[in-house]
Amino acid sequence: MEFTYLFILSYIFILIIIIGTFIYLFNRYCNSEKEKRDFELKQQNLHQILPNKLQAYERMVLFLERIKPTALIKRIPITQDLKRYEYSLIETIQNEFDHNLAQQVYIHPETWEIIFSAKNATQLLINEISQSLNEESTGKTLQEEIIKYSLKDHPFPSSSAIIYLQKDIQSLG
Repeated sequence: MEFTYLFILSYIFILIIIIGTFIYLFNRYCNSEKEKRDFELKQQNLHQILPNKLQAYERMVLFLERIKPTALIKRIPITQDLKRYEYSLIETIQNEFDHNLAQQVYIHPETWEIIFSAKNATQLLINEISQSLNEESTGKTLQEEIIKYSLKDHPFPSSSAIIYLQKDIQSLG
C-alpha cells in the first residue's frame, strides 16, 4: 500500500513537471508571438508616420530659414517708422510660427523647445537691435543694422536650431 502511494506521488510529481514545462513553454511562445505582432505593428506605424515626421522636420527647417532676420528683411516692406517695422518683423515671425504649430505633434519635445527658443531669441534679437538705435532712426536703419549684424559672423538663433534639427533627423533613420 505504501508502495502505491509512492508510485502515485511519483506520477503526480512527473505530471506536475510536465504540465509546468508545458505552461512555461506555452507562455514563452505566446510572449514571442505578442512581441512579433507588436514589432509588425510598429513597422506599419513607422511606414505611415515617418513621412509625416520628415515633412514636419522639413517644414520647421523652412520656418527657421524664413525667420532669419536677413531673410525677413527681404520679404517685409520697409516702413519709415522704426517701431512699426520692428513690429512687422516680429509679427511675421509669430505668424510663421503659428502657421507651423501643429508640426510639434511629429517632432521630439526637446527639439520643439529648441525651435521655440530660436523663434523667441530671433524676436528678441530684432528687438535688441531696434532698441540700440536712436529714436530718429527709420525702418531702413534697422534693416541696415540687421545686415551689419549678420556680416559680423554672428550666427542667428535659427542657424543653430537647424543644425540640431539635422542631427535629430539623422537619428530617425
